[in-house]
Amino acid sequence: MRERARVAGIERLAPHDLRRTCARLCHAAGGELEQIQFLLGHRSAETTEHYLGLRQRIVAAVNDKIGLEPATGGR
Repeated sequence: MRERARVAGIERLAPHDLRRTCARLCHAAGGELEQIQFLLGHRSAETTEHYLGLRQRIVAAVNDKIGLEPATGGR
C-alpha cells in the first residue's frame, strides 16, 4: 500500500486513512450510520459519528422535512 501511495505521489498514507475514506464514501453514498458502524466494528454509534466527523444539524434537521405537522384547532 505504501509503495502504491508513493508511486501516486502521496507522501503520507496509513491503513487508517483508507479505512476512514471508505467509511466517509459509504456515508456520502447514502449508507446508514448503523451499517457503517457495523462495517467499522464500532460498539457505539457515537464513535462512528465522531469517526466520520458528523455533527448534528440543528438549523436544518432532517426530521424537519418529514412533513408531519400537528392538527390545528383541535382539543
